[in-house]
Amino acid sequence: MRTVIGMGDAWIYSPQIDAADPLARMLAELGFSPRRVASGEPALRPDDPGGVGPALPEVAIVLDDTSVCDRLREDEDLAEVPILVSVADCDLLPANGVLDATELIVAPFSAAELETRIARARRAVHGVEDGDIVRAGGLELNLATYQATVDGDPVDFTYLEYALLKFLITHPRRAFSREALLSRVWGYDFYGGARTVDVHVRRVRAKLGAEHAEKLQTVRRVGYRFDP
Repeated sequence: MRTVIGMGDAWIYSPQIDAADPLARMLAELGFSPRRVASGEPALRPDDPGGVGPALPEVAIVLDDTSVCDRLREDEDLAEVPILVSVADCDLLPANGVLDATELIVAPFSAAELETRIARARRAVHGVEDGDIVRAGGLELNLATYQATVDGDPVDFTYLEYALLKFLITHPRRAFSREALLSRVWGYDFYGGARTVDVHVRRVRAKLGAEHAEKLQTVRRVGYRFDP
């Protein structure tokens, strides 16, 4: 099953394997699963042996080819993936396409700087704070431990309840259809109907309590959105 929950992949877009290898080792040391995508190819996703599509990445890192940023932003599934662009000092010009990046990092860089830049990119796009925490008022999700609290009290969500809330809270104010949520949270290989989403939304709201349940809003004739 394809899922989007938790720390996981970092996709590296680079036309050269040799250039991507040192970055991949650094990302692995930081706890990510690096996967390379040859930026010169039409595909924006790495190969997936399972055939159902890899999990969406926590971050996309672009080396040398800033034109990839435009292609990522045009892809509906990948449009909100944080993009970190690694450039040489001489390439720090707006005309070189660096303005499309979520965050920049100038090579050469250390693992500590890479970790900080990724954290900044994730926070800018999804509101993920240091320690993989997302907050919306008194609602707090820890993306590293899969724990949730409401006003300091732990909430026991099932895996898919948590995955649904995590997806919506990290894409605030954006409406998603039930079909889109089935694809992005349950996975391309899930054959259940749209009613499955309604049932899980109802359960999540009940566990959030009246004060926070209203943040998970119904968009008539569309689906759902999270409004913090």
